[in-house]
Amino acid sequence: MAMLIRDIRHPSRRSVRSDTTAMFITTPPSKTPRFYLTGLVAILAIYMAVTSVYQWASVQLADVRYGATRTFHTEAYVGIDDNAARPSHFIAMNVNSHVVIMHIPAGNTTLTRVINGPALIGHNAASIPVLLTFRDTNDDTRPDMIVTAGGQSFVYINRIDQFVLMPTEERATLYKP
Repeated sequence: MAMLIRDIRHPSRRSVRSDTTAMFITTPPSKTPRFYLTGLVAILAIYMAVTSVYQWASVQLADVRYGATRTFHTEAYVGIDDNAARPSHFIAMNVNSHVVIMHIPAGNTTLTRVINGPALIGHNAASIPVLLTFRDTNDDTRPDMIVTAGGQSFVYINRIDQFVLMPTEERATLYKP
């Protein structure tokens, strides 16, 4: 004679008892929708936590690298009141989502020029770093200034005595395939 006994504390566990032996049979828990929903919520919570930590770390790294006002310094010989022995010093700043570039020819602060750059738009625009590179983009043997901020690039043409934002018609000829 076999008797079926259910454990109230563990409903998935039941014991089968015969006159001489007792045997415990454990059935695996069923995968209910609640189980899957809990797993999905847990994965979503982990994703949100990792994303938040990554964004926070990116801002902290940019603070360390560029400062709180997102300042970038470089030196380059551009041919405007400088020479190869004494290159110009450039300071690019993101001031309240507006790019400001200071050009100090040959380190002479009395000749400092301020170039107003573009306004930056988008999420967290005030914390986007501004980078400068110099390269001759229009084949006139003078290095032009390329301002990169937030994935966008702006080309300033090196005229004989100043940098001027590249006109639209010249930009169209520059990017032809």
